[in-house]
Formats: sequence, C-alpha cells, structure tokens
Amino acid sequence: MISQNFLEVTIVQIPSARAADSVAIVGIRGMKLSVTRALFGAALVSGVLLVAAPASAYQAGDMILRVGAAGVLPDSDSEDLATAGFAGGQLEAQDAVSLGITFTYMVTDQLGVGVLASWPFEHDVDGAAAIQGVGTLAETKHLPPTVTLQYHFDTASPVHPFVGLGVNYTYFFDEKTFGPLAGLNLDLKNSWGVAAELGLDYELSDNWLVSGQVWYADIDTEARVAGVDTYDVDIDPWVVMFGVGRKF
Repeated sequence: MISQNFLEVTIVQIPSARAADSVAIVGIRGMKLSVTRALFGAALVSGVLLVAAPASAYQAGDMILRVGAAGVLPDSDSEDLATAGFAGGQLEAQDAVSLGITFTYMVTDQLGVGVLASWPFEHDVDGAAAIQGVGTLAETKHLPPTVTLQYHFDTASPVHPFVGLGVNYTYFFDEKTFGPLAGLNLDLKNSWGVAAELGLDYELSDNWLVSGQVWYADIDTEARVAGVDTYDVDIDPWVVMFGVGRKF
C-alpha cells in the first residue's frame, strides 16, 4: 500500500513584478518508496527462478540410468574363405537393433564410470566378395558389455556432453548356419577390444533427461567352420543408442 504522504510539494512565493506570476513550485520531497525494498524483491524473484531451473552440472555421487533403442552397425571384413565351394568368399555381419541400457556413476563432478549393457543382438551373417548374393549363411547372437571412463563437460546448462574410453567384451552364442553352410558347425570366438564413446544428455527436469550415445568398438573374432577351417573376422561396429534417462 502506498501512503497518502507519498509526495509532498512545497510551494513558495517568488517576488515578481506581477502578482499573478509570483507563485512557483520549487521542491518535491517526502518520497516514501524504498529502493532497498525494490532490490530485495527482485533478488527474491531471481532466487526462486534459479531454484526452479534444472541443475547445470552433474555432481559426485550422481547416478544416471538410461534406456533406449540401440543399434550395432558392423564395419566388417574377413579373411577369404577356403572351405569347399566358397573360395574367395568372405563373411559379413549385418546390422542389428535391440534394447540398450547404460549406467553412469559420477566419481567426481566431471569423471564418471559408464557401463553399456543390452538385450542380446541378433545378426545375420551374409556372403560377401566372391560369394556375394548367396544370401544369409549364418546367424549369431551376442552381448557387448562395455565399461568406459567418462569425462563430462560442465556447460552451465541442461546440456551435458561427455566422452569416454574403455574396454569392450563381446560374447557370441547361439550360432546357426543356413543355405550352403546348413549342417556345418559355426563357432565364433569371444572378443576383447578397446572402445571409445561420445554422448550427450539433455535434462528435461531435475531428474529426467533424453540421451544420445555413440560407441566405436574394436571387435575381432575367429570364425571356425565345421571345426576345421578358421578365419579372422573384423566386425569393428559403431553402436548408437537413443533413449530416456533418470538421474538419482
């Protein structure tokens, strides 16, 4: 409420040759509105807005769980086959999509340990090079658990980019053969390799976020056909994942 004494106007007489011109306003005083009060109110509003805004950085002890669609995109290559009827041919793994799960534990405000897990990926293995066009020769499933040391950049905003470097272990199982290889046993050796990671989290609120991540994994395996012939197969896939997450 503004007081009735908000303004006081002082009127004095100024001598003049003409009486009609002898009145003039010479001062205004008694202002009651406090500048301090105005500044305090602005600071209070600013504080409320800052509290309501999403956190601008991850902190030591934070845990981030993400779930989404993940794709394994092999850049595969293999030795030429020597098995009867396949001379000059190669094996080529195809893309696969599955459910991906990632977890990050923040050791410090900027360093975190990341883990990639998933529901098994199922890949078709087709003929390539001299036997391209013969179709699917085999099928395999695999799990690619990956652990990385992550560095998170503090952008002072809801956007959290990060990079990581670590190790991948790929476990192959449930191999099957088809077409010209039907009936022959196929065994793929499990693989250890280096993995690199690039990711971006965007906070929707204090706890919920959307996320995108990309990994490159060095996956090299040996394919043993019919228990006799062994071939080196470089899969070296890009792994991509888009999903939602929650910070705990």
